Order: sequence, then structure tokens, then C-alpha cells
Amino acid sequence: MKPKKYGEFPRPYMNKILAKLPTNSRNWLKMLEPVTLHSGMVLYEPDEDIEHVYFLSNALVSIVSMNSEGATVEICLIGSEGMVGVPAILGGVAPYRAIVQMGGAAFRIRRRKIYEEFRKNACLRDLLLKYTNVFLIQIAQFSICNCYHTLQERLCRWLLVARDAVHSDVLVMTHEVISRLLGTRRASITVTAGLLQRAGLIKIGRGRITIQDAPGLAAMSCECYSILRDEKLRLETS
Repeated sequence: MKPKKYGEFPRPYMNKILAKLPTNSRNWLKMLEPVTLHSGMVLYEPDEDIEHVYFLSNALVSIVSMNSEGATVEICLIGSEGMVGVPAILGGVAPYRAIVQMGGAAFRIRRRKIYEEFRKNACLRDLLLKYTNVFLIQIAQFSICNCYHTLQERLCRWLLVARDAVHSDVLVMTHEVISRLLGTRRASITVTAGLLQRAGLIKIGRGRITIQDAPGLAAMSCECYSILRDEKLRLETS
């Protein structure tokens, strides 16, 4: 099924950066190409020139750091609030991988075109710089969280951030994938998720996790979730 054109998605699933553009700053939107992203798609690799940037509607994309032995940890999670490809508007590349975790709709544009528009369109530039600030805060907060907080706190934080990003209580995600994102063993995720299920906070299904008590998860999360949530709210209301 071909993705709908920009503006045809229900508002909660519309990309929030594009939705905030004033009418007189939207002429360039005709250059956007609607695409469907599938789980497991790699949008760019470490130290690779970024060909396209992506404005997500209801997909979920992780920015992942890898060591020389192939071990991974997630350093940023992007949904409808943001854009995949921040290094492209800053004129560089990044030593990270961008990979789709939950498939969905998005709009992409070539790096050169968005960079040109970024330089001449003051409204777009302001929105992207504000988002870049949130993007960098998330990287820093994920790093602190991965170093100092328990697996239970980190899993609660991850589930809540993902829920906010896709506007859904149902996350199509396996324990194996989450373990790679949090830099731990699959068995550890299974045990920790089981504890959360017995507490009535989540329901585990085949290849999916349903959040049943978001406030309860927030109470068991570290302070990182509230920091990240507040920064995104500040972005949306600025």
C-alpha cells in the first residue's frame, strides 16, 4: 500500500516538526517522498554519508552505538517528534547506525535538499535546531542511564519513551531486540519484563509488549524518563 501524502495522516501521527511549520514555510514540502519503513531496515551506517533524512510519522527508529566486537547499545530513540539524520544538517556524518525498530510511515528528502532549505528557511532552521538540542540531550541522558541505573529502571524508561514516540500502548518488539538496545542479555530482559508483568504494569505477548499501567511504569523508572519527557514537551510547546 502506497503511503499517504503529507497532511493526510491523522494529526497524532503526523511528524511534529513538519506540523509546526507555518504556511509560508511549507513550499519545500513538495520535495518530500512518502515511504514505508520496515522493522530491521538500516537507514544509515556508522561513518557513512547520509543520503536521506527521514521525518517519521508513526515509525520508531533507534540510533545505535557499536563497539569493534559488534556489541550494541541504543543512544537515542526517534519517533514522530523528530528527524532521522541530524548529522546531515550539521554538515557531517556520525559513528552510529540508524535502524528501524517498528515499521511505519515516514517522509524522506535528500540530504543536499534539506541542507539547502535549512540554510535559507528560518522557520525550518529554528525548528530543526530546537530538535537537535533535544536529540543531544537524549544521547547524554541515555548514556547516563545505561551507566548508572538498574536494568528494571532502564527497561521502564525505554518502554515509556517508545510509547510516547509512537503514541501507542502496544509495542511490536521482541525481548531479543530490547536486550541489544539496552546492552544486556536476552534472559535478563525476560526476567525483568516478567516482574513488570506480575506487577500488572505490562502484558507480554508473542513479539509484542502492551503497556497496561504507564503511571506505574513511570514510578518504577529512573528520573531519566521524566527528564526526556519534559524536554519533548518543551519542544512541542516552544
